[in-house]
Amino acid sequence: MTNLSVRLPEDVRDRVDALARATRRSRSFIINEAVVSYLESQTDFVLGIEQGLASMAAGQGHSSEQVFAWIDDWAAGNKKPIPEPDYKSKQR
Repeated sequence: MTNLSVRLPEDVRDRVDALARATRRSRSFIINEAVVSYLESQTDFVLGIEQGLASMAAGQGHSSEQVFAWIDDWAAGNKKPIPEPDYKSKQR
């Protein structure tokens, strides 16, 4: 591991400290877990955008029905992977 200095607003530091006390974990542990969680979600977000742009460049896409069904699954707690495109543009 390596040390890293981060400036936090006082209210954020207070929340970190409160969670550390409540969970009997160190401030460092709480911040590390938060950073890892953030990186995972942002990496997934960027990957999804990149996959969408690649599909679009290949003339493929998702119908609104497919997108809404996928979103409904996520809302129900069933996080399915991105479905295969069900739309292909007509090549010229």
